[in-house]
Amino acid sequence: MNTFILSIDPGKEKYGVALLDHAGCVLAHTILSLEKLSETIADLVKKYPQLKMVIGNSTGRNQVLQIARQMHLEYEIVDESHSTEEARKLYFEAHPPRWLKKIIPLSMLVPPVAYDDWSAVVIGRRYLVKLHSEGDVNE
Repeated sequence: MNTFILSIDPGKEKYGVALLDHAGCVLAHTILSLEKLSETIADLVKKYPQLKMVIGNSTGRNQVLQIARQMHLEYEIVDESHSTEEARKLYFEAHPPRWLKKIIPLSMLVPPVAYDDWSAVVIGRRYLVKLHSEGDVNE
C-alpha cells in the first residue's frame, strides 16, 4: 500500500496543510488554525492509515510536533527555506493572473489570499524528492 503525505507549513497563527500521494500529486490543500489542525489530522489518519507527516522546520513547528507525538504519528522535519517563493509560483500556476496583471512579472505580484497551503505542497514535494533520491520509491 502506498503512503500518503500530510505536509504541514507551520506558522504562528495559521498552518498550511497539503495531502499528497506518493507521486507528489496534490489531493487536497487548505489553511487551518491550530484548533482545527488537530481535528483535521485525526480525520485524515482514519481515512488514510498509511499517512506520513512532513513538517516544515520553521515557526510553529513545536505545536505540530506535539500533535504528532500525541497521536503517535510518524513524521519528518523538512527544510522549508525559500518555500514561500516556490509556493507563490505554484499559486500563480493554479490561478494565472488575468487582464492587466498578465503583463506584470510574476515576481512583482502578490497573491490576493494567503498561500501557506501551497508552501505545504512545496514542503511535501521536497520530502518526496529526498525520498526518491535515497532510492526508497515505495514509501
